[in-house]
Amino acid sequence: MKDLEFNPSFDSVKETFDRHIKKATLLLDKNSLKEYYKWSEFFSKIGQGDKPSIEFIKIAHFVGEYYGDGAITKVAKFGYDVISKSPNKNRLALFFSTFKALIEHKSKDELDEYLKLISYFLEQTTTSIHGHHLTHESPSFEAFLNNMKTLLEHLDFEGIYFWINYGLRYFKDHPQNQELFFSLSEADSKAVFARARKGDLLEDLQKPLDCLIKALYDKSYIYAPYSPDFESLDHFAPYIEDGSIRLPDLYTNMNSLTSYERYVALITHIIAHENNTTKVIADNLSPHQRMFVEVFEDARVEHIECQKYPGLKKLWKALIPQVDEFACNDANISCIRHRAVILARALCDENHPYTDKTLLEFVQKFKDMLKDGNSTTQDCVSLGVSYLARTRQKSDSLSEVFFKNTTISYRDDNRHMWLYIEQEDEEEDIFVKQKPKPQSDDELEELIAPRYYDEYDYLNKSYKYDWVSVYERILPKGDGSKIDRLLDTHSNTCKQIKKALDLLKPQNKKRIRYQEEGSELDLDIALKSMIDLKNGSQPNLRINSSFEHDCRSVSVLLLLDLSHSLNDTPQGSNKTILQLSQEAVSILAWATDAIGDKFAIAGFNSNTRKQVMYYHIKAYNESFEDAKSRLSNIKAEYSTRMGGAIRHGAHYLKKQQSDKKLMLILTDGEPADIDVSDDNALKQDTYQALQEIKKDGIYPYCISLDNKADSYIKEIFGNHYTIINDIASLPKKLPNVFLSLIK
Repeated sequence: MKDLEFNPSFDSVKETFDRHIKKATLLLDKNSLKEYYKWSEFFSKIGQGDKPSIEFIKIAHFVGEYYGDGAITKVAKFGYDVISKSPNKNRLALFFSTFKALIEHKSKDELDEYLKLISYFLEQTTTSIHGHHLTHESPSFEAFLNNMKTLLEHLDFEGIYFWINYGLRYFKDHPQNQELFFSLSEADSKAVFARARKGDLLEDLQKPLDCLIKALYDKSYIYAPYSPDFESLDHFAPYIEDGSIRLPDLYTNMNSLTSYERYVALITHIIAHENNTTKVIADNLSPHQRMFVEVFEDARVEHIECQKYPGLKKLWKALIPQVDEFACNDANISCIRHRAVILARALCDENHPYTDKTLLEFVQKFKDMLKDGNSTTQDCVSLGVSYLARTRQKSDSLSEVFFKNTTISYRDDNRHMWLYIEQEDEEEDIFVKQKPKPQSDDELEELIAPRYYDEYDYLNKSYKYDWVSVYERILPKGDGSKIDRLLDTHSNTCKQIKKALDLLKPQNKKRIRYQEEGSELDLDIALKSMIDLKNGSQPNLRINSSFEHDCRSVSVLLLLDLSHSLNDTPQGSNKTILQLSQEAVSILAWATDAIGDKFAIAGFNSNTRKQVMYYHIKAYNESFEDAKSRLSNIKAEYSTRMGGAIRHGAHYLKKQQSDKKLMLILTDGEPADIDVSDDNALKQDTYQALQEIKKDGIYPYCISLDNKADSYIKEIFGNHYTIINDIASLPKKLPNVFLSLIK
């Protein structure tokens, strides 16, 4: 408009305006264009440099077009009054830049909601010395705005408030931690973000999924969830590798299927490949050829699996898009993904709407291949290569590819079916390769990712998500002969325990009846079967019996508190608590090894919530002889954050196939850590951790060496504890307590 003038204070602002004014003139009506001119010039003259005006010019015309008349002025006034006049004025340009994401991911009627969100965040995080004037900028506003695209893309406003309020609850008075939280760089921040998303988390569905897969296939897998929101991956297709299934951490309902059903579809599809796919050489095939080979192989293994479990077809079919056959025009865009998804749908759906003659021909060839029940992966290679040869278009190799509705979310990346002879041709793994062997403990900590655990907040009666980082170590080996000398010193105690152990060893035989084959005839059943035969009834052919030794079924984890206080020497003794504990554990481990129970030893200590150390001393499948050298090398340092260690120990103990699972916790004090000032906080968390593991069938029991434990131990462990006041007697008393628990 000729009557509008633009006179900014910076040449850079004028250059930016000249680049955008033509588009702004096309998008905006007369009133909005006046607003655009006015505020673009205004922000160049408020004494805050050229950046606010430049960012405003870049986005304001889109704001005016999307939200309508008055929107540009509303955003400009908010930016000036709420941000520019506050200690956060340096973030004004960044604030304007967030509107691109807002327009992309939120509806037209949510502008006011967004401005309220920004205002709320600033009110809560901008600090004041005297409580009257906002004198310090928000320590986390920049981090918050930098992550706005992620927040708006994945959360609704309710979820964003939930995430903000969680961060404020724990970090409002800790500027550095507050900034880390709102930068989405900390595990707890990511965990809260994950729970704020709409959908169901894998961890909440894992138990029923495990039960189903165990029932269908008698298999179990480790699930390694990933979140596309935080991981810089080239693609997000699930896969299986070394018994671990990599899969999304959250699913929402889709196409009439629940999140649980989507996970079932994904996992059973991967298992179908594991059961039926054989590796084929990939080097002589192009990426496009491999794509169609995979489509045929996916359909083949699903067909085989549906012969056993027909209900799976409903799940898989619901997740394969039924796209319009003519939705992609191959004149100027690659339609290869479009053809692939049409083929996938036609192979699984007898009532598909497609009419292409080549497609129908190959669908029939696929059906013929399956008729004799002897199809192979190599057959699918032939079909895939031939189909591409018959349908190839010149546009297939164009850089612009048609992607709309071409993703089959439950299918994996099929890496298990390809064998690469030339290693340099192999597709790059989307995850970091194993790094060189570390030279020090500090390097080891960097290489081994921690396992995160929630911690209970008794004041708010809720969990602090992924609050505790547990790092695992295999304790370095020391002098194993030291343990032998300890056992010789306590030889009388060992002899007494051995007598008690002999009584616990399985002595009786257990008779197993109703066997088709066995060591002897079961006369009662045989006689009844003969009578049935004489009467014309179907006789029971399971007329034999066999015998097995009646065995014990016990798994034990001894969890040692290795905090610094174990270096103290108790009154009346010339040994430290650590040395006495070492003796007692040696006797106990020797005893348990003799009886044959599954027995593991681990130690723990902590240096704030970000470093809970969990030391593996003896594994369940190790003999005591193998673990002696590590047991001789235990050290005591740092603090006692017990809840995280209990949860991590239970993670391994609950996997043991035993009728009775015992966690024996040996400690010399109450739960505590240097970053917790509330004496009750870690006590309550430990109590909550014990309630959690009891639900998993684990029986916890505490042996306390603290003569002041009466004041708190019952509150934590109930009646499941023993206090040993005379610590010097620990080597004798600990094995006896253990024996009384496992009888």
